Amino acid sequence: MAMSIAALKRLSLVMAGGLLLMLLVMGAPHTAKAQVCCSPPPPPPCCTPPAPPPCCTPPPPPPCCTPTPPCCSPGNRTNIIVNNTSVAVAVSGGGAGAGAVAYGGGGGGGGYAPPMASGLIQGLDVQGMQIKKKVSYQATRTKTVRVVIQAFCLDDRDVPHAASQTFPDRDVEEGFEGELYRCIAGTRLQYTWSEYSGQISFSGGKTIVCSKGEALWRQGGAMAGAGPNGGPDRAGQLFCRPQLAARDCNERSLLRRFGAGVKVLSMTFIETYTAWREETSTESSTATMTMSLDGGVGGTVY
Repeated sequence: MAMSIAALKRLSLVMAGGLLLMLLVMGAPHTAKAQVCCSPPPPPPCCTPPAPPPCCTPPPPPPCCTPTPPCCSPGNRTNIIVNNTSVAVAVSGGGAGAGAVAYGGGGGGGGYAPPMASGLIQGLDVQGMQIKKKVSYQATRTKTVRVVIQAFCLDDRDVPHAASQTFPDRDVEEGFEGELYRCIAGTRLQYTWSEYSGQISFSGGKTIVCSKGEALWRQGGAMAGAGPNGGPDRAGQLFCRPQLAARDCNERSLLRRFGAGVKVLSMTFIETYTAWREETSTESSTATMTMSLDGGVGGTVY
């Protein structure tokens, strides 16, 4: 029994040693893995600086300024060459000196001409071209037309009533002069006229209202009497004028006898219209300059 216990102890020690060895062998790989996992990362590669930019090329210099043309001279003075005639125009300016450069014609030669009095022009008046334009204006003309007329009487409430015609005929004779329509006291006469072309129509007609106590009058004789505006009346004109004196019931009696009707007659009136005329205007200017001309071929000009 004691031997078996000792053997068991030895066996236990052997098994414990083997187990420890097994644990050491099995734990070694995990330790290596832990050491590899916890290692610091490798350092980054060295930074390469960027390539330097190319050298900046300066912009080309500006072109050389064009010198003053030989035809121009200092002192605010200009010379003009026209074909074979030499013309020198001296424009006055502050500090301008006397004299001018002249170029001779013909042979093509040139030279300097001293001041001289040769065909001197002072205060040159330059006359421009004529301009035509149309201008409107108000004009009047006398016009005679064949018209048809109807009349009404308006009371204070502007209610129309039939006007009394002074004779029953519809057509009025050319030489008739007198009243055509009348109204009872306290009313105003209103008449409308329209051009007559065989059919009675007041579409587009013109309406005139008279004052209280006035009748519609037609002038008969040419240039006979004075009109409502103090001027002469021409034959055939119609206008409002005070009624002729009559008894109180005259208008009612006329209306019962002749009724309400229209009148056809020739009427003359003064028409105002817009006319056009053509006007011509000329533009001119005065130049404060001095010019001397010499028209000879090859001559000199100052």
